[in-house]
Amino acid sequence: MVGKKVLLVPLNWGLGHASRIIPLISALKIAGASVIVGGSPSHISFLQKEFENLDTLKIPYLHIRLNGRKNQVFRILLQVPALIISIVREHLALKKIVSEIGIDIVISDNCYGLWNHKVHSIFITHQLKIKLPDKIKFLENLINKINRIFIDKYDECWVPDFGEGDGIAGELSHSQSISPKTKYMGILSRFNSIKPSIKYDQKPATKSLLIIISGPEIQRTLFENIIKKEQYALDKEMNYSIIRGLPDSDDGSLPPGWFNHMSTKELGQLILESDYIICRSGYSSIMDLITLGRTALLIPTPGQTEQEYLAEFLSKNGLFATQKQELFSLKEGIRILDLFGDEYENRINTSFNCHFKLPNLLLPEISV
Repeated sequence: MVGKKVLLVPLNWGLGHASRIIPLISALKIAGASVIVGGSPSHISFLQKEFENLDTLKIPYLHIRLNGRKNQVFRILLQVPALIISIVREHLALKKIVSEIGIDIVISDNCYGLWNHKVHSIFITHQLKIKLPDKIKFLENLINKINRIFIDKYDECWVPDFGEGDGIAGELSHSQSISPKTKYMGILSRFNSIKPSIKYDQKPATKSLLIIISGPEIQRTLFENIIKKEQYALDKEMNYSIIRGLPDSDDGSLPPGWFNHMSTKELGQLILESDYIICRSGYSSIMDLITLGRTALLIPTPGQTEQEYLAEFLSKNGLFATQKQELFSLKEGIRILDLFGDEYENRINTSFNCHFKLPNLLLPEISV
């Protein structure tokens, strides 16, 4: 990899896709590659806070916005034309970049248009199988055939999961039809270099709660508003930290305990030290928690079938607890974590102990 010029571009969907390429950037830099990051302004701003003097490029990106309902089918269908246009724009932008800058490798995290026959193209996804809502379930086979067609345009497909058994993502990452280009790379988390440890030698008497709010609008704001209403249920003696997932905003006007954003080091320490954790069931968040040996109460984004599947799948496997957003109760969630928290975490550490032997991400071999 020494001297290779590598372009990385994460999908503009919350911060998860951007956060999980942090260990990739680190590993590529260590390997001697010259790294360039493209994407939305918010993702570039987020990653510039993690890396000094990070080279960046403007890449066309899709601005995805969810509605405030439980069913996102109509909203998603309305955005299909914009998705197609975005794929074409990505592809044309990459063609220009290859011609003008001369990159050697492009790594796309779920951006379908970033392949080019003149460079080595790598696609990262945990969704080899895309699940659709019940109302349009009849389209699932067609959508997955199209998904496979696009993935096959890339030279390689890296899956951030374990290949053995059901892994972490179950059916999502273990499709019956797997391309020979597919490589399972294990957990991809910005906390790869942080070793799980005992939270305290002696736990303080005061309990602590961490709530991480994330994902695309308008659902991010709706979840935040629910948390604000539920704060009354908190024990007055409990310490809490609420992360809003807004890295470009200023913390100055926030009430005590509220934060717009935290660095990887700060958030990792807080995850290790908190007694209770509540967050979305986004795949990047789940990988982060498993990396640090922690469980959480997962609140899937309504209508986002991937998150709903992951929450149900991991709950049935006894690794995480879950509640639907419309039924969310902070008091009940803490009660559930009190009952099963240690049991869940013991299962996580037992099930994925093989990962913890690797303090740093091991890049799949790139044949260029």
